[in-house]
Amino acid sequence: MRIKNCFLLGIILLFFSSHCTDHVKKFYTSSFLKDHLTVRSSLKEAGFQEVTFKTPDKLTLSGLFLSRPDAICNVIICAGWLPGRKEGMATFYDLLPENCNILLFDARGHGESEGPLFWNLWRYGIAEYKDIIGAIAHINKQNKLPIIIGGICSGAFNATHAIIYLEKNNLLARSRVKGLIFDSGWESILKIITTAPIAGIKKRLASVLGYVYGTKKNIAHGNIYQLCSRLADHMCTIGSHLCARLLAAQYDNITNLSDKMHHITSPVLFIHSYDDTYADFDDVLQLAALTPNKQCWWLEQSYHAKHHLRYKNLYKEKLAAFISTAIHN
Repeated sequence: MRIKNCFLLGIILLFFSSHCTDHVKKFYTSSFLKDHLTVRSSLKEAGFQEVTFKTPDKLTLSGLFLSRPDAICNVIICAGWLPGRKEGMATFYDLLPENCNILLFDARGHGESEGPLFWNLWRYGIAEYKDIIGAIAHINKQNKLPIIIGGICSGAFNATHAIIYLEKNNLLARSRVKGLIFDSGWESILKIITTAPIAGIKKRLASVLGYVYGTKKNIAHGNIYQLCSRLADHMCTIGSHLCARLLAAQYDNITNLSDKMHHITSPVLFIHSYDDTYADFDDVLQLAALTPNKQCWWLEQSYHAKHHLRYKNLYKEKLAAFISTAIHN
């Protein structure tokens, strides 16, 4: 009888273990992450609650907050330019240690959050850091635990500006921010508007040609791809110099990070790949060199803003180690 009961218990545990594994796997699937309504529903089933908070410039942002009874810190995750939504960051529910509260939010102009996006694009980077300042203020009303900020792509860029603002205004200690995760971020608007558009075009070009020819192998070496790629290079370069750079250059002294990184005393974890075609690795390497207190994880081969999907186990380890060190620093 005892053996039979143990056998049944084992079957039940195996079932639930398999169910939980399948439940978590979907958070690493790009197609699932794009289905925002389904993702939001899954996160709410996991315990996330819908929240809203105000930025210093009076915008209302939408978020999802997971509060855990045994949490030792809060982690705010800042999404990249696309999709810029909380649901796209759902993977961090599994990546972050189980003793962390988690706040995901829609950046201004994205998802359910208020604010401008395309019509004020030439001023991007000036006020976006206020999203993170608002998120920090909201968290501090919920509890008194330390805060770690994690950002991917533009989320990393804006989160860095937020910490620099706190440091320069002697607000860091009061904010309880203890560290920054800088994943696939970039140095300046002027640089990113030169590299990101062409990288995006080439990625989509390769996808289209791969679909047409029914294969992804050696597409980048084909004559048609090379011709279209060179044409796209010239068009983006001309467009960048004639329009985008002229507008963005007016605010470069405000948005450029290279002359501001030395203000950051909090620990920073840099995550970037050598082959990132969107955000140049050498620029990030320079930012890291200017940062007093940092850890670096450089990847030989990956995809821009996809390291957490491609190297999930190692990513988990890096996050857990950094968070533990930062909050006890």
